[in-house]
Amino acid sequence: MYPRLLLPVLAVWDRTRMTVRLSIIMVVLLVPCMSAVYGFVHFAQGQITFSEREADGNEVLLPALELFGGALAGERPDLAALDAAIAANAELLEDGTLDEARAALTEAAAGDTTSGADRIAFGEALAAFITGVANESNLILDPDLDSFYVMDMEVVQLPRGLLAAARAAAPVNPAGTALVAEQAVYASELTTVAANLRAGAETSLANTSDGALAGRLAGVERVAAAAERLAAEITAGLGGTAAVDPAPLGEAVTAVTGDLYAALGGLIETRVDGFERERDVVLTITVVGVLLALYAGVGLWWHTRFHVGHMVEGVRAIAAGDLAPRPLPAGRDEFGDIGRALGTAREKIAAQEEDLRAGQDAREQQLHTSLTQQQRSEALLRERAKEAIAETASTIAGELAAVAGQVDQVRAATNRIDERMASAAEITQSVVTRAAEADRVTGALNASLRRVAEMAQVIAGVADQTRMLALNATIEAARAGEMGKGFAVVAGEVKDLATASARSTEQIASTISSLETDVAEMFAAIGGVTDGIGSVNSATLELRQIAVEQHDLVQGLNRGVAETLDRINTMVDLTDKLERREFPRFPDSGAVTLVVDGERHAGRLLDLGLGGLHCSVPSLDRLGLGAEVTAEFRVGGTTASLPATVAQRSGDDVRLRFTEVPPDVRERLSRHLTTLGNALT
Repeated sequence: MYPRLLLPVLAVWDRTRMTVRLSIIMVVLLVPCMSAVYGFVHFAQGQITFSEREADGNEVLLPALELFGGALAGERPDLAALDAAIAANAELLEDGTLDEARAALTEAAAGDTTSGADRIAFGEALAAFITGVANESNLILDPDLDSFYVMDMEVVQLPRGLLAAARAAAPVNPAGTALVAEQAVYASELTTVAANLRAGAETSLANTSDGALAGRLAGVERVAAAAERLAAEITAGLGGTAAVDPAPLGEAVTAVTGDLYAALGGLIETRVDGFERERDVVLTITVVGVLLALYAGVGLWWHTRFHVGHMVEGVRAIAAGDLAPRPLPAGRDEFGDIGRALGTAREKIAAQEEDLRAGQDAREQQLHTSLTQQQRSEALLRERAKEAIAETASTIAGELAAVAGQVDQVRAATNRIDERMASAAEITQSVVTRAAEADRVTGALNASLRRVAEMAQVIAGVADQTRMLALNATIEAARAGEMGKGFAVVAGEVKDLATASARSTEQIASTISSLETDVAEMFAAIGGVTDGIGSVNSATLELRQIAVEQHDLVQGLNRGVAETLDRINTMVDLTDKLERREFPRFPDSGAVTLVVDGERHAGRLLDLGLGGLHCSVPSLDRLGLGAEVTAEFRVGGTTASLPATVAQRSGDDVRLRFTEVPPDVRERLSRHLTTLGNALT
């Protein structure tokens, strides 16, 4: 049982070679080691770069402080030295952070910097520039106590004291209490600067191992004393208008600036040297250790690879049946133990192999005889089964062929009936359409007759009114006497006309009534004919439906006959398969290669016989039945290459029939099949 915690790594080792394992272990061990070394070197280089940037800032601070001290001493500023220092350390200004401070300094230097407000403006610009340089060069973040306090003197205390002295020499308030307060502030500022300079020097000396630092900081005391004297002078003259002279303080600062520069530069250089020395020592130890580890690892890798290779070759030879003596490890380690055990096992297997070979020969001969008899019996059974199936299939096929012929006749008759019914349905539908048209015309005629009858009634009414008018005219003519005789004649003619119109109207009405009766009878007759034709059409449709159902039944019968014929053909195919299986086949799982038109396709055997084989070969779509191929497979320790044709194909499964089997291959194949049959029993 493997420990659960080790299962993942054990799974990896189970899938890799011994030499690969050793290589992986060496790489795995080297990676964290090299990563740690890289991290340390990267860290050390970062510290070195940090400190070197401080040194660059110190280079720029030197001329800046000298300019500050010279301005208090009454000198005109010359920015050439500062520009040269900036050019030599251009990376401090490459991000543009100090551009504004540099421009302000140049502008302030153009004024009268020897006294007054222009000197104060120049001092303020210098102080701002010095602070910017300290920030950009990491000086303000100095990590060591000794160098930090020296940096504080250069960056903070000296500019602070110089600026206070310049302001004290040119106060803003002209007189009075405000002037006293202003001067008191400047005196206090100078006193604080002096105290801070002394404290910084003491702390730096107390926390350094640089023996030269004390000599370089000796001038700091002179600057502190000059600051105190100036503060005392300011204090003594409080309220007065006499100007103080900052020149002594400026001269003291100018004198000590070089020493402070050398002190800070020396401390930074010592720190950088320590970082580089520590880095080089670690790198040297690491490189030597890695080289020794690689030397030992490569030796172990070669030793393991050499002995494991001999052991693997020996085991493979024994597995392949090669029991000849081979070189094996003979040392006093585990490889030597395995080599000696493997040699003993080889000798024992060789003795057992010799005993088994004799027994196997006898058994194979016996199995070969039994297999031959079994093949003859199976061939006889297949022949009888083939004859029985062929006879039965032939008889059934003949009978079904006759039935199929009769079914075709019935289907043809059904088709003719269906065609006749379709024609009758079309004619009936045409008659129904025409009867409907006659029905519509008759209805229209009946409506026209009703309108004529209405007009006749109107004419009769007009005739009655005309007759009444004629009667009135006759009466009026009689009243008129002789004068109305002519009018009486006209009135009589009008009366006769009205009477004739009335008689004609009555005759028209009688005729229209007779026509309406006849039209109604004709309408009823046409309706009866339409109903009769509709019944005939329904009957025709029912007959056609029956014909369709009969046609479907005939189609079903035809499909049944076709399916039966297919099954008979399947029986015939089975007979063909029985005929193809002239030789028995045995399951086999070896490799096989089919050569088709010069292309090789790898697959695996499923079963094998003297007459053919069954195999699975993927991605062989263009191989059809009857195609000629060459089958290559292992038989008795050698490769057999036999021509064959495709007897059956289903997906990746391919069944081949050998077209030619040479005698020597047949003998080896027969022995191989005997071995397969022996494995089954």
